[in-house]
Amino acid sequence: MRSINLLTWTLQLIAFVFIYFGITIPQVAYAIIAAILFSKVLWYPLRAFWSCRPRNKFFKLEKLAIRHLTEEEYTEKGEMETVRALEELRAQCKSPDFPSWLAVTKLKTPQKFANFVLGSPHVSPEEMSAHDEQFGIGGSFLEQQLFSTGTDSECCPASSTK
Repeated sequence: MRSINLLTWTLQLIAFVFIYFGITIPQVAYAIIAAILFSKVLWYPLRAFWSCRPRNKFFKLEKLAIRHLTEEEYTEKGEMETVRALEELRAQCKSPDFPSWLAVTKLKTPQKFANFVLGSPHVSPEEMSAHDEQFGIGGSFLEQQLFSTGTDSECCPASSTK
């Protein structure tokens, strides 16, 4: 063990000499040698700190309990957050700072926006049924995604003939 330590210190001394004579600016050589020595010396206080860490309750980290949501919980939380966000949006739209005329001029159906701000649902029953028909289970979009072969003219309109 003693011979290994002696060999290590000798190799480090030779490395410091090479660094000193290999760099033309002495201040840079001093800085590199000091950084190497500091990194070797810094290990001891860090090791002492980490060995004392479990006894110190101030630095004790608690493990987070991660639990995955079930599909029902996910759906329920999604609905709750949607309702909360829609209420925040209504409150923002009702505030005096909101540029309502600017928003109304950019909308296709300003009456629907006004009804939403006053409390009616943001999606009409007709829109919900149309969405379910297209994107729900058994909907046309899902069927197209599942059963298209890649050679259909629907997915590649450029390849169809006129």
